[in-house]
Amino acid sequence: MNWIYVIFYVLFSVSGSTLLKFGSSESAKALFTLPIVNMPISLLTFLGFGLYALSFFFYTVLLSKYDLSIISPLTVGLVYVLLMITAFIFFKEQLTVYKLIGSSLILLGILMIIIKK
Repeated sequence: MNWIYVIFYVLFSVSGSTLLKFGSSESAKALFTLPIVNMPISLLTFLGFGLYALSFFFYTVLLSKYDLSIISPLTVGLVYVLLMITAFIFFKEQLTVYKLIGSSLILLGILMIIIKK
């Protein structure tokens, strides 16, 4: 497996999601607000959209080269765990024992999926 594609996908996905969160916060300088959902859109939001789009490019590359049953759990699990850590560091979200146990189980599951028979 070419891990560089996985790394780029995960980094762009986590960075994009984090910037979308930062960009839609009340402290970000909004360029305009989406009226239906009352969500502020800032430059950080646009940057988050761009990084998220790049992540989908790498995800498409991964899907074209590897089994869906391996790529999907691997990437979704890694993104989830890294977003949980990012949310704890940047947004001061609570890191509970249940989240830590769940993340450990996710990482164990990823390891079991990618270990060669």
